[in-house]
Amino acid sequence: MPGLTTTLSNYDLDLLKRIARRWNVEISERDVVSARADLEAKLNNIENFQKMWLTLEEPTRKAWTSLAQNGGKVPWIEFSRTYGEIRDFGPGRREREQPDLKPISAAEALWYSGLAGIAFLRSAGEPVEYIYIPDELLKFASPYPQQSERIEIRPAVSQNPRHIKQARSAIPDYLTDLLAAQRMQREMPDTVFETWGVPRTFLQMLLLETGLTDKNMQPIPDGLRKFFSTNRADVQADIFKAWLNTAEFNELRMLPGLIFEGTWMNDPLPPRKRLIEWVSGLNCGTWWSLSSLIASVKAHQPDFQRAAGEYDTWFIREAGSSTYLGGFDNWDQIEGALLTYLITGPLHWLGLVRLARSGVDGKFVAFQLVEEMLPLMSGQAPEIGMEERVDFTIKDVRFITLFESTSRILRYQVARFTELVNINKKESHYALTSKSLKSAAEQGLQITQLIHLLEKENSNQIPESLRNLARRWSSQGSEAAVNRVSLLRFANAAACDEFLKHTAGRFKLEELNGQTLAFNEKQQEGVIKALSELGILVEFGEDV
Repeated sequence: MPGLTTTLSNYDLDLLKRIARRWNVEISERDVVSARADLEAKLNNIENFQKMWLTLEEPTRKAWTSLAQNGGKVPWIEFSRTYGEIRDFGPGRREREQPDLKPISAAEALWYSGLAGIAFLRSAGEPVEYIYIPDELLKFASPYPQQSERIEIRPAVSQNPRHIKQARSAIPDYLTDLLAAQRMQREMPDTVFETWGVPRTFLQMLLLETGLTDKNMQPIPDGLRKFFSTNRADVQADIFKAWLNTAEFNELRMLPGLIFEGTWMNDPLPPRKRLIEWVSGLNCGTWWSLSSLIASVKAHQPDFQRAAGEYDTWFIREAGSSTYLGGFDNWDQIEGALLTYLITGPLHWLGLVRLARSGVDGKFVAFQLVEEMLPLMSGQAPEIGMEERVDFTIKDVRFITLFESTSRILRYQVARFTELVNINKKESHYALTSKSLKSAAEQGLQITQLIHLLEKENSNQIPESLRNLARRWSSQGSEAAVNRVSLLRFANAAACDEFLKHTAGRFKLEELNGQTLAFNEKQQEGVIKALSELGILVEFGEDV
């Protein structure tokens, strides 16, 4: 920051005299150069500073202390929103208005006390106008600490909401299913992520940041070994830290309905960490108002994401509109929307908050911290509720059901031998298929290995029919196939023979009896054309 010499060099003699009067010190009035030198010496004196400090009104002290606690400089546009404007007066206007004696704001009081200056400073990119404390005065800040302004969040109106979206600690399960799919080179359908309620990109980011996959999403053996040998609580902590400290997932760019243009870049880490700081001390048994959180941040810490100079340099517009959301007037559409996304997105996906809606399909209006997961916010692993189970059920020989918090190694191995056919909020349903077992064999896996794993966990759950299936597959492989075909039935054998002679091998046909042929449904148009050539019209019957 500029020092006193630089700061005072821009002041005229009248302003220097007013600052000296505010400090109750005498300076030379012979010329402006002498006055500046005298005033600089008088300001750079701890005893003079302490005496002057005692004369300040509380709002002025609060403004200066806030400035000091922010490193001694804050963008002017940001500071003025909280602490008011400074009128631009020349000597004549000052004489009439006496702003040093009758300031209209805390900021103006600071200015005429010489406790702060204003200048364009370069931090990154273009110069930005800052209010700052001269270096010599900033060193006097430590004896006058003041608590930074807290974000006050009010409880929700209803403490017994009817429409609650419960938090779940199932991310380790989702990652395990994804790892198995990647290992078997299977694409996980979008419907799975829709049911989980967690975006594919978020989970892929976690796989990458926790060292489970490389940039090509291929599993890393060492990462898998660590993942499966680490208890679930520590895995949850690793996952939370990975999200908190990654720049690979950018929540701002995920906001729906917004278009981001230009080369500017935002840092996604500070908003996350500030939000954790604001909510981590809230009572876990209380439902908190989401709108109150947003309003309080807007009033007291609005620039948690953008510095003042960036409100007009980040080019953001609504989809379908050519108007950019510049300036502080559009704070709610950007910063407010980001806070909502962080609460209802990552913090909910990671199991830290429950959510309450205004109605069955209404918007989220309140949140509640999950006590068991609260240690994550302080960098610790959860202490309770993180046990894994070995429960599974087998139905109709080939269907295996696993539950939330089922052992990750069991889930992984089952998923490698099967296909994920259905999921809901609490269960995953896998099926042994000819395709899945062939795919497993290509990876060097045999169905007997799966049987041994299931028996090790719970031999009473293994039906004899599944053991028989394993024996037959191991010795015979695929013994039956189901194909979709179309049936062509003739009224008599003569018409069937006439058709066979007319087509003379044009189609791949299977003669089931003297009046019925089977053919691939892809050949249907050609078959109908051939029948028409014979003068035979086709009647379409119901599916068999």
